[in-house]
Amino acid sequence: MKSAQSLLSKLQAPVKGCLQQGSADGLRSFAARALGAQADVGSSILSEAASTSSTAGVQLQQTRSMGYAYARKTGEKDYVNTVHAHTFGQTQLTDYLIKTVPKFVKMAVMGPAQSSSLYQEPTIYTTPESLVPLMVFLRDHVNTQFKCLLDVTAVDFPERAARFEVVYHLLSPRWNNRIRVKVCVDEITPVPTISKIFNTANWFERETWDMFGVFFSGHPDLRRILSDYGFTGHPLRKDFPLSGYSEVRYDYGKKRVVSEPLELTQEFRYFDFNSPWETLNR
Repeated sequence: MKSAQSLLSKLQAPVKGCLQQGSADGLRSFAARALGAQADVGSSILSEAASTSSTAGVQLQQTRSMGYAYARKTGEKDYVNTVHAHTFGQTQLTDYLIKTVPKFVKMAVMGPAQSSSLYQEPTIYTTPESLVPLMVFLRDHVNTQFKCLLDVTAVDFPERAARFEVVYHLLSPRWNNRIRVKVCVDEITPVPTISKIFNTANWFERETWDMFGVFFSGHPDLRRILSDYGFTGHPLRKDFPLSGYSEVRYDYGKKRVVSEPLELTQEFRYFDFNSPWETLNR
């Protein structure tokens, strides 16, 4: 009985921010189901916690502490407010990461999601040195649990000094949240591999290397994955010519496919598709 009261007192702050608002049954249900205590043990403590108001900073602390009291699965549990957990991922996740791991976060912004503009996905900018510890934190921490690496790609901005933005998309099935992590590098700066953290990163990083030329240090098998052997250049760079550097054709004499330097049969011309009548002086 004493241990149950001590646990309830420790969870006094988290209870009011993450349970169903205005539901006395939900408060008692949380005490009985999550902590294994009787419903009437901490009713006075829970009612006091639910009636008091808190600031935004206290609510953030409540959400952080409440993650340890949640069960593994939130489905069909009336004492877990799934709407609050979804709102936390859209509005408070960036603030939580900045306050928890400030040395890993270079900048954090909120932007529209890829699927719909109704949902805001946080974007975290980090450095190559902080990428691996940040990914480990996002994967293993109880309040994040981004277990799924959905994609690794890059965006080329030739006008910038650090022209490449390496983009990582993560999904948390536990909290139904998504996050985007970006690392800005130039052509010669390597990005540490995260294939030892997420197995799916192996082929994703090979594709990014093949298409953009971003080198991933520590990768176990960094080879081209989409282009042919001996391919020159990286096709998705903005300065890569549309015609490419070589052409592939079947040689009937050699009875095989050969790759040769590109030869254009027609020199470049400027085509003017304006009507000739529009050029006359009136």
